[in-house]
Amino acid sequence: MIEICEQVERHIRSMGCEPAFPCNVSINHVAAHYTSFIGDRSTVPPRSLVKIDVGAHVDGFIADVASTVALSEDYEPFVRAAEKALETAINSIRPGIKMSTLGSLIERTIKSLGFKPIRNLSGHMLKQYTLHGEKSVPNVAVDSRAFMEAYEVYAIEPFVTNGLGVVTDSPEVYIFRYLSPKKAMKADREILAAIQHRFKGLPFCDRWVSDLIPQDTLSKLLELSRGSSLYGYHVLVEKGKGIVAQAEHTVIVLEDGVEVTTSFQ
Repeated sequence: MIEICEQVERHIRSMGCEPAFPCNVSINHVAAHYTSFIGDRSTVPPRSLVKIDVGAHVDGFIADVASTVALSEDYEPFVRAAEKALETAINSIRPGIKMSTLGSLIERTIKSLGFKPIRNLSGHMLKQYTLHGEKSVPNVAVDSRAFMEAYEVYAIEPFVTNGLGVVTDSPEVYIFRYLSPKKAMKADREILAAIQHRFKGLPFCDRWVSDLIPQDTLSKLLELSRGSSLYGYHVLVEKGKGIVAQAEHTVIVLEDGVEVTTSFQ
């Protein structure tokens, strides 16, 4: 799995961008936020369902995309359901559309194919150096007055499961984001300043700061997160241990529709 993460991140850099967050490789009932740490020996299991979630940015302007690979034909319906829900949502986006309408469309599409949406995961607005803006795109019907406006940018990402339709935090944390140096010890403030300068608030992992923290890198990041200097993203797992699939694209809302910035076409 570390080979996947590092190859993806190298490719992003080779194209003149920077990773907007560490490459996520989430297997089976893991929904999000798993990235390989220094020395990770995890491998992709045979006949598993693998989600790859990738972000790239140029000067803080972000593209966020995810795809699911079924290594067993038994899981192909999960992939089709997630992709169909994403397609339905994108085809419906226009200025003025309510988030509640999009959530309802995504939920109905997923349920019509025999699965459940994950209700406590959502798409999100993207802004410069901000991965999760103030507006969210739900994957279920919600009571919300929020709506999309022209020239806003969103990551749309339905999650599909055969479990309970809810994710919960696992104890594992491998991805971090800068918060504040206020409660940090004086000796750590130089490290935090370097992290803030390098990532400008975007998420990162221990593999990216081993030059700043050469020894026990992950342990030090966990310590800083416990002290509220960093935010730690817990690995998210489906509460009922259901299998999870994901599909995601980034879109710019135009006056007459959308532009999909992460499309291969």
